[in-house]
Amino acid sequence: MNIRGTDFVMYQTSDIDKAIAFYRDTLGLEMYGYYEEVKWAEFNAGNTTFALNDPSAFDPNLRAQTGGGAVAFSVEDVAATISELEGKGVTVTVPANESPVCHFACVLDPDGNTVWLHERKDATFGD
Repeated sequence: MNIRGTDFVMYQTSDIDKAIAFYRDTLGLEMYGYYEEVKWAEFNAGNTTFALNDPSAFDPNLRAQTGGGAVAFSVEDVAATISELEGKGVTVTVPANESPVCHFACVLDPDGNTVWLHERKDATFGD
């Protein structure tokens, strides 16, 4: 596995519309992408993307984490990376999945923090 960079920083939310309004209208971040089917919004935050997500879009039993964000590491092949990590006993919380622009999966670190593994379809990373 080769970590190439950080693709985005994300906060989970239980109310995507309210969160979008806060970051876009209150803080003034430019929202440049919204994917309603996965309750995902992306904002220009200078040198990285800031994202919001309601995790119940992926599994109705998932709830937003409180008090923190998650990191998304760019990898060359999400499915292969998940297989490798499962072989090492890492807990997978969101299996390899696909959105209109990427492939992704989530695992837990030893403290229970969510780590995203992310592969953009256009092969770019880090911006």
